[in-house]
Amino acid sequence: MATRPRDPTLARGLYFPLILLTLTALGLGTMMLSLILRAGVETVPARGGHYTEAIVGPITTLNPLQVQPGDPEGELARLIFNGLVRLDERGLPVGDLAQRWEVSEDGLRYTFYLRPNVRWHDGAPFTVEDVLFTVRLLQSEELPGPPERARLWRSIEVIPVNSLTVQFRLPEPLALFPDLLTFGILPAHRLRDVPPAQLNTHPFHLNPIGTGPYRVEAVRVEEGRIQQIVLSANPQYFRGPPLLDRLEFRIFPDTRTALQAYRAGEVQGIARIFPTDLDQVRALPSLNLFSAVLSGYEAILLNHASPLFREAEVRQALWLALDRQRLIDRFLAGQGVVADSPIPPGNWARHPQLSPVPYDPAKARALLEARGWVIPEGGTIRQKGDQVLRFRLAASADGFHEVLAQEIARQWEEIGVKVDVDPIPGDLVGQVLAPRQFDAALVEIMVPGDPDPYPLWHETQVETGQNYGGFRDRDISEVIEEARRVFDIARRQELYWRFQELFQKKAPAILLYYPVYTFAVDERISGIQVGALLNTPADRLDGITGWYTLVRRRIIVR
Repeated sequence: MATRPRDPTLARGLYFPLILLTLTALGLGTMMLSLILRAGVETVPARGGHYTEAIVGPITTLNPLQVQPGDPEGELARLIFNGLVRLDERGLPVGDLAQRWEVSEDGLRYTFYLRPNVRWHDGAPFTVEDVLFTVRLLQSEELPGPPERARLWRSIEVIPVNSLTVQFRLPEPLALFPDLLTFGILPAHRLRDVPPAQLNTHPFHLNPIGTGPYRVEAVRVEEGRIQQIVLSANPQYFRGPPLLDRLEFRIFPDTRTALQAYRAGEVQGIARIFPTDLDQVRALPSLNLFSAVLSGYEAILLNHASPLFREAEVRQALWLALDRQRLIDRFLAGQGVVADSPIPPGNWARHPQLSPVPYDPAKARALLEARGWVIPEGGTIRQKGDQVLRFRLAASADGFHEVLAQEIARQWEEIGVKVDVDPIPGDLVGQVLAPRQFDAALVEIMVPGDPDPYPLWHETQVETGQNYGGFRDRDISEVIEEARRVFDIARRQELYWRFQELFQKKAPAILLYYPVYTFAVDERISGIQVGALLNTPADRLDGITGWYTLVRRRIIVR
């Protein structure tokens, strides 16, 4: 059979497209190979997963108006609610539900502009009505809480400007006013018909709704006690949804049982770790410890009505005679920082060049002797005429403070000062401080945010305020007064620096240490960041929206 000859022209027409396709494929392959060689893979956090934490209770409420700074309830309330203002890592106020604010020239009017598009956990919009409702609750005498809080807020007028603007009118200038607005705002549409006195028994106090990054999913109560609280991520959170889908908090009676739960795999973290429990936690290598100075201090208040404490040199000698680092090492397992100022390190108002108060018992003895306090021949206690340098030191009968007070008494005895420790069961403030029935008292003082010394050290607070020691000094009072009226932050800093210098010189109280807050989280939980200073324990959870357990991979081109 005859065959038809091949057409060379047709063959050439088919050959050229094949060459073109081959070259294109080679070019694409080369480019992709180049991209692969230049690219890398990185691991990034992914949404999902959960975290379970042990809290040493009890937990009684989730209502932010009913919790005190330092209470474990405050840490949970921080996850559910927002205030108009929050405090940054240096204790300065920044916007939260409020975007910004303005102050009138006379300092009597604060105007706050609220964030738009913020919603409650049930989807209702957040408006100025919620702010008005919450402030009016605080003004009510029927709302359970400290009476001085209601008195303060009743002196302030709150006025709606529009749905997203509210104005506060003050009776006198108060530069630290924004710091007072960190309390959680409550939903008016859910609670406006509830009498203030019944708020603590209303179902809302255990199943609230807020505007925060997490919302309450379930609360388990057994035998009248909260045993478990489950929170789920708020997808509408105005700062963006958290990475962790679910948080679970289990309540335990003590750290020992919380550690047992961790060993059994029931929890992944433990809230505050006290110094007595640190060795047990350090024995678990899978638990990471996170620590920060807590904004507050341990101090010994002196009753200035006593003739023993009227001379500054005596007060200075008592301060110099204490080996405070020894107290920290022995009773706090090192979880403290020696305190030389009522303003903690890391706070925006802390004096940058304040001299430390040293441990110097020789100088303490010299100061006492220069003021006529001598040890008589054959004696052990210093005397000045008919006066004997002996007094009582009140301390909470909670085990820890009692033994701490005993060591303080022992150290003072070494310079010829006799101290009798007076353990006080129950409420130290109500029993001895408020009635001014003490010689000296070992106390814990919290200083969240603005370190305004007015409540504790101004002379007007001697009779009915928190100046329990009755300290009166015009120089210190004048500095405090000006610091409250001045709105320039640099000038306020200078005034607070002057206050700290005067405090060291006049020694109205004896400062011991700044406490350190420590918590533990399993190594499988990532993204945890804690600042150097916590205004309150709840600050440790400020970055929890960035905690994660899950990751995903993505290709990046270098």
